[in-house]
Amino acid sequence: MGDAFRINILNMHIAFLTNDDLLGATYEKPIPVPGIMQVQLAPRVKEGNLYGDGRLRNAIRKLDGYDITFDHNKLPPDILARMRGRRSSNGVRRGNADDQPVYFGIGFEAAQTEGYRELTWLTKCIAAPANKDLQQETDSINYSTDALAITSMSLEYNKDFEYIVDTSEDDPDGDIAEVSKTWFDDVPVMPPFDDEVENP
Repeated sequence: MGDAFRINILNMHIAFLTNDDLLGATYEKPIPVPGIMQVQLAPRVKEGNLYGDGRLRNAIRKLDGYDITFDHNKLPPDILARMRGRRSSNGVRRGNADDQPVYFGIGFEAAQTEGYRELTWLTKCIAAPANKDLQQETDSINYSTDALAITSMSLEYNKDFEYIVDTSEDDPDGDIAEVSKTWFDDVPVMPPFDDEVENP
């Protein structure tokens, strides 16, 4: 297929992780969270260098997940409260020293030229408190936005930390077209790899 270039970010979804162990990983139904503005993914890499005879003989670089920043119009208060494990009393959301953040998956779409789509699920994430950019009104309207810092990691079940589908790839069997139709219906949890290495 021809070249496809990313031109937009949209379709943010959150799916709260309900179980993750050696027997499987399950999620609640994904929740659409409109208003994503930007996402920055900084790879988190495990590194190892082996020296011998006074020179570097081997090096390993393993991607272990991402440190992520999402810029958003305004995160829904109920979603943000669930991420942070906050509770409410008489309609008041309380930030408490004993709050326990919960794990979730986060999905989004990068729209591409020629109508192609790059679809992503990050399988296991935990969020820091959201940064809020609040401004006064001046001669013009200044919108205030949220920035959410997230750490992604791999699932216990299968060690997967992300799933990606790019509809610009060759798709002779129609697998990509089929899975992309329902990408945000559920998080597509894959079984663990066996001893055989699959083709990339």
